[in-house]
Amino acid sequence: MSALEALGVAGNAGVRLKLQSGRIMIGCRQEPPAAVVDLLCANESALLMILSAREAARAALAANPPDDCSDAHWAKARRGLKRFVDAGWSDKAAQLGWTDVELYRLPPIWSRIDLTGAALLIGDRPVIAVTEGSIVIETPSGAPLKFRRPSREHLA
Repeated sequence: MSALEALGVAGNAGVRLKLQSGRIMIGCRQEPPAAVVDLLCANESALLMILSAREAARAALAANPPDDCSDAHWAKARRGLKRFVDAGWSDKAAQLGWTDVELYRLPPIWSRIDLTGAALLIGDRPVIAVTEGSIVIETPSGAPLKFRRPSREHLA
């Protein structure tokens, strides 16, 4: 069972997870079922990536825009990021190994899109695929546009 499926099972059992000091904390009204705890333990590393990505997305949504970013551009970036998270693409990207920096990095200035996380560049266009190497969106003409995952040397 995947980490996302484990999250669903946990949620259905009334178990809520949060990240605290790099550890997964389990919260629920009563003792969680042993089978759910076992399932979460079996998926711990993937759950850590997903929960970390969710926190990074929340931080990006709450952040102030870069200095040269207009209110309209920032609102569009935030809408796209929120849809990316709400539709579950953020969780899928985290499972595929996308880092918080690759997805949610805020550039020092908006004109440095090469330093901007891919999830902030989606805007009002729908996401149609997330793979290990790219995020694919649909342009207004209906054509696919790929945000390719940067190679490791570009992230330093």
